[in-house]
Amino acid sequence: MGEPIALFPVPELDPAAFAAAQHEVFRGRKLRIGRSGTVHAVGETEWINGLTLPAPACHQGWSGLGAAGDLVPTDHEATCRKCRRLRGLPSLEEASGQGTLFTLG
Repeated sequence: MGEPIALFPVPELDPAAFAAAQHEVFRGRKLRIGRSGTVHAVGETEWINGLTLPAPACHQGWSGLGAAGDLVPTDHEATCRKCRRLRGLPSLEEASGQGTLFTLG
């Protein structure tokens, strides 16, 4: 009968080279997830064989590995509140000098 036809042909991939390339793309930059307007600081997430891949520092979830364009590098300032807090940055309101209109809770 022969070999089954691969529905999604995947070229051979060197995991170490892929991880290094992904880290290089995001080095010194921030990221967006898909079409979201939120900009995240870059952290790492465990992948395979002890390798890591760039990911939102706040651990915001998404599906994918970044290889299909689901993580987009950007030079814009981080707007994610959790990422800013984790990096010791002031909130955007504090950074702009504009206070909140009112305090909830």
